[in-house]
Amino acid sequence: MRTAYWLLVLVVAISGTALVTQRAGAAAASATPVAPPTVEVSPIGTVKDVMKGIVDPNAMAIWDSVGAESAANGDVVEKAPKTDAEWAVIEHNALTLAEAANLLMTPGRPMSRPDEANSTSQPGAPELTPAQIEKKISDNRAEWVKHAKELQATAVKAMAAAKAHDKDGLLEVGEAIDSACESCHVVYWYPDEKKPK
Repeated sequence: MRTAYWLLVLVVAISGTALVTQRAGAAAASATPVAPPTVEVSPIGTVKDVMKGIVDPNAMAIWDSVGAESAANGDVVEKAPKTDAEWAVIEHNALTLAEAANLLMTPGRPMSRPDEANSTSQPGAPELTPAQIEKKISDNRAEWVKHAKELQATAVKAMAAAKAHDKDGLLEVGEAIDSACESCHVVYWYPDEKKPK
């Protein structure tokens, strides 16, 4: 009788252990992260469209949001957002600028429309055509991505400054945004432009 009792206890213990192990394995399997499905990206606008319609106006809004202006009477007037709503607009401009960098890094986005591929913004200007820019990017895509990430990093700093209502920080990061833009332009837009002496 005693042997039958211990045999029953042993069977229950083994069964319980197996059940616990099975449930733990199922829980671990469900906790394993599943890679998100691959989404095919279909760029609609060109790099020129992104620059003209998204990067330029949002960078300009950040640059124009703080600074000093001369009034008609000659006084210098400090300029900065004053309300939470005004600061929120600049924060959203900075967010849009940061996301625009992702658009610039999207593979397969053409530089321009086919009819603009060999044109410049001004006839005779010392700038590369969109076709030449596209070739430079395809020859060294890592550098293009590096410039886009620099723009994004400065835009994220602008977001933080706007969120903190930090006028001086926004002024400072505005210069960094300008520098990020210019460091890219001198490589891809007008590398042959003569520098003033």
